[in-house]
Amino acid sequence: MSKKSIVGKLNKFVDRHARRITVFLVVIIFALIGVLVGKSGGILPFSVASDTVSAKQLVRQLTDKNLPAGGQGFTFINVHTPYEGEIEKTDSFIDYDQIVANSASLPKDKNAPIILYCKTGRMSAEALETMKKLGYTNVKHLAGGMEAWQKAGRAIADLRTLEADVLPKEGIELPVSWADIGPRLIALGVIDEAKFRQAVKLTSEQEEILTRGSNTNIRIDRSNAQFIVDMLWALGLAQKSVVYDEGPMGTEYKKEAGNFASTGGWTLARGDALSYLNRYDLIPLTAEQQRKVGEISQNVYRPCCGNSTWFPDCNHGMAALAIIELLVSANVDEATIYKKVLGFNSFWFTDSYLYVATDFARQGIAWADVDAKRVLGAEFSSGQGAAAIAKKVGRLPWRAASAGGSCGA
Repeated sequence: MSKKSIVGKLNKFVDRHARRITVFLVVIIFALIGVLVGKSGGILPFSVASDTVSAKQLVRQLTDKNLPAGGQGFTFINVHTPYEGEIEKTDSFIDYDQIVANSASLPKDKNAPIILYCKTGRMSAEALETMKKLGYTNVKHLAGGMEAWQKAGRAIADLRTLEADVLPKEGIELPVSWADIGPRLIALGVIDEAKFRQAVKLTSEQEEILTRGSNTNIRIDRSNAQFIVDMLWALGLAQKSVVYDEGPMGTEYKKEAGNFASTGGWTLARGDALSYLNRYDLIPLTAEQQRKVGEISQNVYRPCCGNSTWFPDCNHGMAALAIIELLVSANVDEATIYKKVLGFNSFWFTDSYLYVATDFARQGIAWADVDAKRVLGAEFSSGQGAAAIAKKVGRLPWRAASAGGSCGA
């Protein structure tokens, strides 16, 4: 058969079966695309994909989100306002209409993969267009937003309830009463009643605690934090303690003991505050109990500095020491002591512990279930630790920042 004859027959075959061949090739192409989509978690290695990701695709991508270099990492931003919840592994919160104003918070690399989301997809779609105008080339948003995410059977974390968990409306109650602490401190001169009244506007209940004593248990809440700190500060200052004998204030800083905020800053005494330091057995403690006070105090930090209660150089440090001493004297178990001190810290350093609670909540750990001893350690409660947690968490989108407590009376 001649070459010309063979070519002619092939042409006739192609003409006769052209449609079938076309359909076959189309099927093969779409099959290959399907394989590529599956392997890439829903993002194609070429620009066929749309500006959206589905909830199903996002599930796969979040699974691989924190892989090391070479994985499917991306920046995940909640742009919904006001705050109505969040999806796991959210990196930051930027209101959809504040993208330009907060451009410094966006990835520096304009080609970095970014996924935006809101409640329904409307705000994130607007934010996406804004980001494109800023030069970002690899931005997508969640189709249908958090509503679609929930319809796909996935959870939304609403952290607006955290504040009530960390700062309960009823406050934190210690399993010990005030007894006659107030009148004794006045009688000894640790508290000058006239100065105290001038510094603190007393309620009728606080008037009774200060001047006549009270059998009610010590309770700290939003309304009385300053009164509680000042009362316990005076008690912690005057109480004889292993902390003052063996800790930094009694050893390497003994000569400078009067220069700290907790000593020189106590201006509500009769005369020099330093003359009352470590002087009275106001709280009965055995040698074994003093040892326990020392052990616990070395693990209780405060976000205003890098020191533990073993070095109570500020008002809160001395107040926390007094709480530890009262509870140890009452034979309260160690776990409860840490939990109560954490509650006390939380009302004084509100923002710091809301950041900590948020960090745990995003790991699926409720505030009621955190290890109070661990949280009071340097990792979370020292000045450095608290700052690191705040930086990791970023702004609390449901709450305006507060100033927190000071070191003065």
